[in-house]
Amino acid sequence: MAIVMLTDKNRFSYMDQSITGLVLLLVLGATALLLLGARRVHSIIGNAGAQIISRVMGLILSAVALNNLLLGLVGFIELYQMGH
Repeated sequence: MAIVMLTDKNRFSYMDQSITGLVLLLVLGATALLLLGARRVHSIIGNAGAQIISRVMGLILSAVALNNLLLGLVGFIELYQMGH
């Protein structure tokens, strides 16, 4: 969905859209390399390392979700107060 919004022809120039497409391809390439090397990384860090990384990523995801929730709540309260 984000890529659709970032390549809107009415809002962004062709250069901006090209840069967005290039960045998307770079991210896809990096993801493919990480997935292809996952067994090697797992053999290096082991099961315990994989569990630690999984838990840390879960904490980061939870923090981002809570931040977005609180920002939305603050925005809603501000809009509600402006209306009354």
